[in-house]
Amino acid sequence: MSKYFQQMEKIKRNLPVSAIEILDNISYGVLVLNLEGGILFWNEACEDLFGYSAEEVLEQNILFLYPDRFKDKFKRHLKELKEGRRTINPWCGEHKDGSLIWCNAQTKLIYDEEEKPVAIICSIFNIKEEMALKSKLKRNRARIQAILDNMVEAVISINSRGIIQNFNKSAEKMFGYDSEEVIGKSLKILMPSPHKEQHEQYINNYLETGDQKVIGSGREERARRKDGTIFPMELSVSETMWEGERIFTGIIRDISERRKLENTILKISEDERRRIGQELHDGLGQMLTGLGLISQNVAQKLEANNLPGAQEVKEISELIKDADEYARSLSHSLVPIDLSQEGLRHAIIQLINRAQKLFNIQCEFEEAEIKKVGDNTALHLYRITQEAITNAVKHGSADQIRISLEGSADAIQLCIEDNGAGFSSYTEGQKGLGLKTMQYRAHILGGNLELGETEQGGGQIICSIPYYEQPL
Repeated sequence: MSKYFQQMEKIKRNLPVSAIEILDNISYGVLVLNLEGGILFWNEACEDLFGYSAEEVLEQNILFLYPDRFKDKFKRHLKELKEGRRTINPWCGEHKDGSLIWCNAQTKLIYDEEEKPVAIICSIFNIKEEMALKSKLKRNRARIQAILDNMVEAVISINSRGIIQNFNKSAEKMFGYDSEEVIGKSLKILMPSPHKEQHEQYINNYLETGDQKVIGSGREERARRKDGTIFPMELSVSETMWEGERIFTGIIRDISERRKLENTILKISEDERRRIGQELHDGLGQMLTGLGLISQNVAQKLEANNLPGAQEVKEISELIKDADEYARSLSHSLVPIDLSQEGLRHAIIQLINRAQKLFNIQCEFEEAEIKKVGDNTALHLYRITQEAITNAVKHGSADQIRISLEGSADAIQLCIEDNGAGFSSYTEGQKGLGLKTMQYRAHILGGNLELGETEQGGGQIICSIPYYEQPL
């Protein structure tokens, strides 16, 4: 009998019989090895786990239980143990029938009275089901990733701290980043100002209040590519719990081409407005002016010769004059002043003056100091104001309108409020092309347009536009 077995017999003799019985009857494997890996003790759980009886394995080196590709791993673990380290490692062992057994092995040295290592004790837990579950989970993740990578839309997932967890192939193509460049980083890398600076606040507000402004609904936003270009996107966000953590997943569509088409349509519409306005002014206006002068001369002649019908012709002359003024007013609405020369402020003041005269309403205008905006932005803000005034009078029956224009470090904000019936009184048909066109104009400029109501129940339109203006 070797000295290791003599030492093992000594250990057994010093243990109560009940302790040996416990080791033999516990549900997980326990084995004792000498310092070279020879098996000194092998409990019944090990027999069930590997299919070998104690008589078959005692005095054999445990290396025979290792598949060939894992034998070097055993030697490395043995070296670590001799250096005094305790090891906890997954272990793939080989069953008597040749099948593989996945275990979790915890090993440590046994010392004698002189504090010299004499043996190794190892406890083994069967993790076959856990490994099968992990393998299945890995396959499922690979399957899900394959689905995500083949989606046309970009798919990005973040955790509750705004850190990117998943970035599919379409997202790589859309944003110009490889997934390795962005996974583990803040979503702010894909956002332009001012949303980039406010991103953490958005998430914290949702986590604290549960107010779902984005979750479960689609909306339009702006995103930033790796090369710095900013583009419009349609964003739909969902929320789920994954392994105890809250995960937000966004499906993103690049709508740059749609915005270009809408912008082209609006430009065509604007050109048509100008053409009709010019024809009203130069064509119909001049004809009405001529008719007015002729009718006025006829009325004067009839009156001078005391002929009947003079009064009626005079009334016709007045009506023609009113029609001429109305046509010219319409032409001015269709053809705004030169924004590049006069600026947005002057254009809105002239718009207010015409509205007061045309609709017999009261308008006031407040303006804070704002940065100069481009002609395209100025034109769209002018048309939004014009449409808002028309809607307030036509659908809300308002007779008082307040317009304000102010700017922050990042954006310009246009606010139109009225004392009318408010948007809640609108029918589905009334919320039609005019409001949609205003929203299109705001989105084309990278901004948002929100419909609300004042404290008194009147209509309120707030349009916020970032100062950057990207050509579409």
